[in-house]
Amino acid sequence: MLGNLNTNNIIEILNGDLLQEIRGSIAQGKAHKYCSNCVQAERFGADSERKWHNDLNQDLDYTTAGSQYHYPVIVDVRWNTTCNLSCNYCSEWASSKWSALKGIPFKSGSRPYYDDVCDFIEKHHAHIKDVALVGGEPLLLPENERLLDVIPEDCTVTIITNMNVDLGKNKVFKKLQHRKKVGWSMSFDNVGDRFEYVRYGGSWPMLVSNLAIVKDLFKQGHWGGIHAVYNIYNATRICELREFAHEQGISIIWQNLFQPDYLDPFLHGRVVAEPAAAEINRFYATGLATDAERMFFDQALQNYAAVTESKPVMAKKFATHIHEIETKYHADQVGQFAKLWPEFTPLMDN
Repeated sequence: MLGNLNTNNIIEILNGDLLQEIRGSIAQGKAHKYCSNCVQAERFGADSERKWHNDLNQDLDYTTAGSQYHYPVIVDVRWNTTCNLSCNYCSEWASSKWSALKGIPFKSGSRPYYDDVCDFIEKHHAHIKDVALVGGEPLLLPENERLLDVIPEDCTVTIITNMNVDLGKNKVFKKLQHRKKVGWSMSFDNVGDRFEYVRYGGSWPMLVSNLAIVKDLFKQGHWGGIHAVYNIYNATRICELREFAHEQGISIIWQNLFQPDYLDPFLHGRVVAEPAAAEINRFYATGLATDAERMFFDQALQNYAAVTESKPVMAKKFATHIHEIETKYHADQVGQFAKLWPEFTPLMDN
C-alpha cells in the first residue's frame, strides 16, 4: 500500500516518502521490505513482478535514477471489483457479486480520481510498454474504454477475464479486438457442470462460445491460454481440464491457491492427497503434460508424499464452506458438490 487516491493525487503518491525510501534502497542494491514478495518468489525459482518490470526496463540505470518518479512503463489497473460471478474461492474483497450476496455495500460507478489517472497515463503514454487489465472482471469496467484509448497502439495489453461476458455487445472487447498485441489470460479451472458450480453465475456454453471468438483473434496476432488455480475443486479433475485445453489447442498456466486454506488440497491429509496424487499420475499417462506442468505437478506430488496425518479441523472448515455455499449463497446448488465430487464424500462426513 503506497497511498490512497481518495486523499492524494497520483503524483503525490508516486513522489511520496515511502516510494522515495524504496527507490533509495534499490539504488544501494538492497531489497526494501516492501519487495519481500518478489524476493521470496525468486528465491524459489518462480517469476516475480520485479522480474516483469526489470525485463521491460532494461535501459533504466537504477543506480543513477534518483529518488523522484520518472514515468510509467508498466500499467496494472484494477479500477474496482465489479464482477458478474461469485466464484467459490473468491470473496467480497475481489467481487461485487459476493458483496451483494453478503449484503455488503459496494460503490459502483466512476471515482473522482479515474480521470486524473487516465490523464497521467495519457501524458506519459509514449513510455508505456505493457498494460494489464485486471478486475473484478475487466471487460465490465467502462473505465478501461478510455484507458485503451490513451495507451500506445503498439504496447502489449494482457487481460485476465472470466470469459463470461457477452462479447458481441461488450465495448471493452470491441476496443481490444482492434489492437494488435493482446494476451488473453482466461481464468477458469474446471469444465462443464463443475465449472458452473465453482464459477457460480457462469455459463459453460457461453465460455466455449467466447473461446471460439477469442481464438479467432489469434490469427491476427493475439495469444492466450487458461489461467488455472490449483485447488481442491480440480485436484482430482486435472485430466478433463487438460484434455479440453488440448482439444481447443490452448495451453494452461497453473498457479497454487493463495487463500482460503480450506480449499488447499495439500492441507487435507490423505483423504485428498491420495486421489489427487493418483490424478496427477493419470495426467502424466496421457502424455499431454508440458515441461512447465511437470515441474508444477512434480512439486505437488512431493507435497502429497509428505502428507501423513488426517486433518479433521481442515475437513470441518471445508464441510462448513460447502454447507454455506449450498444453503446460504448458492441455494440452487444444494447437494451438487456430493454429486460432482463423490470421491470427497469422506471429507464431508467429518
